Amino acid sequence: MKRITALLILLSLLLSGCADRIKDPVTFYYVRSGYEEDMSHLLESEQREASGHREDLAYLMALYLMGPADEDLQSPIPRGTSIFSAARSGSSVMLHLSDTSDSMTDAQFILACSCLTMTCLELTDAEHVTINSGDRSVTMSKSTLLLHDLTTGAKTEEDS
Repeated sequence: MKRITALLILLSLLLSGCADRIKDPVTFYYVRSGYEEDMSHLLESEQREASGHREDLAYLMALYLMGPADEDLQSPIPRGTSIFSAARSGSSVMLHLSDTSDSMTDAQFILACSCLTMTCLELTDAEHVTINSGDRSVTMSKSTLLLHDLTTGAKTEEDS
């Protein structure tokens, strides 16, 4: 009787989703849906399963381009964008994207590069990420990303 009870409890845990944990998670960064109206919570992380691919940067970047699973998030990169190469060399990561010039403004491109950089920094122990797309190239590092505006609202000349 105890074995049947234990089996039923285990089965109920499996069916309830308690055993549905991510075994080998990676963290991807995306933008919040509707971020244009509310810039206070612009970027958000999402964990994804990466079993067997933790060290395969090209695979993880292709998985990233598939977009977020969370409906409250959206990819900052236009649909149809592909990654030609994703390589790591020393403390740097180099990503080469298809040309996004026609579908992204410079500001959108920088936002997308910020998400990609944060993702790459989470996936590797790199210090710098360089992203190329068409004739645009951006290099970001851990030390150059400003993730939170800590300004105190100092007066400007217009306020005086």
